[in-house]
Amino acid sequence: MQNRYAGDVGDFGKLGLLRVMAQSGLKVGINWYLTENEDHNNDGKHIAYLANPMYDTCDPELRGKLGYMVFVNQRSVQTMEKLNLIPGCVYFNQVVPRNIKDRTAWHQLAMLQLSRAEIVFLDPDNGLEVKSVSPANAKSIKYIFRSEIEDYYAAGKSIIFYNHRSHEPDKIYFSRFKDLYSINSLSK
Repeated sequence: MQNRYAGDVGDFGKLGLLRVMAQSGLKVGINWYLTENEDHNNDGKHIAYLANPMYDTCDPELRGKLGYMVFVNQRSVQTMEKLNLIPGCVYFNQVVPRNIKDRTAWHQLAMLQLSRAEIVFLDPDNGLEVKSVSPANAKSIKYIFRSEIEDYYAAGKSIIFYNHRSHEPDKIYFSRFKDLYSINSLSK
């Protein structure tokens, strides 16, 4: 997640889902998998939903708060946290370190911070790790490692994570998630 994405239509959908879960009494936690803003592309500009009447009946409170945040140009995960968009939510908003040793410590701190959550939402830029990006690669900060998912699951958490849809054929794309069942602790 990059702060420049905060409040876009993707957040509206993700946060809307998490709000419903929290309203049902479940304790939600979010690890933003925060990374520094990039400026080489135009990502994060999907805010037209704020003026689209099609969204008028979809959680007007959430839409209004996100719209205000975008309007006053305060787009950040910290602003979303302060707006109390998800009642009782716990957050982890430290930047994902590039160094693998530092990332291990970062992950342990995230686990501790989110220990009270029943459902943990993981929000990286791209999603589940891919074979073409090793954990030591600088781009690995954009991905969730399978081992991190396994750790949350072993701690008794239900896990939801963002995954950006690739341009791969469906069979290849969806097979990546079937591989999660090969993780011993997830297949029990």
